[in-house]
Amino acid sequence: MQPTRHAPAPPYDAPQGSRGSVAVELALVLPVLLLFLFGIIEIANIMRIQFTLESAVTAIAHDAAMHYSTQSTVQSYMDANNLLPMVTQTTNEEATPPVLSLTPSATSTCKATPCTPFEVKLTYKYKALTDLTKPFFDNLVLSASVKKISEPW
Repeated sequence: MQPTRHAPAPPYDAPQGSRGSVAVELALVLPVLLLFLFGIIEIANIMRIQFTLESAVTAIAHDAAMHYSTQSTVQSYMDANNLLPMVTQTTNEEATPPVLSLTPSATSTCKATPCTPFEVKLTYKYKALTDLTKPFFDNLVLSASVKKISEPW
C-alpha cells in the first residue's frame, strides 16, 4: 500500500479585516523605539561629557595643589593642555563652554600658612542632540568638583 500524498496547503490568505494591521502596529511601536534609541545615544553622550569633566577637574586640582594658582592660571592650564576636548557641542549655537571656578580665588603654600583647602569646579549646561529628546535632556547641568589641600612646595 502506498502512502497517500496530500496536496500542498494553499498560500495563507489573511482575513478581510486584518490587512493593514502591520502598518498600524509599526505606526504605534516605531515612535517608542526611536525615542528609546535616541535616549540611549543622549545618555551615552552625557556620560562621556561627565567623565571628561571629572578627568579634567582632577588634573586641574592636582596642578593647582602643586603650584601657586589663581582663577586665570587654572583656566590657562585647562586651555593649554586641552583638557576638555569636544565637550562644547559645536552643532548647537546656544551651547556654552564649561565654566571653571576656583574657591578660594587663589591657592597658598603650606610653608607660609596652614594648608588651606580649595575647590575646583567645572559646570556645563548640556543641550540635547535631537529635538525628540529635548523635553528629557535639554538644559541638564553637569558638574564635577574636587576639593584638595595645597601640597608643600
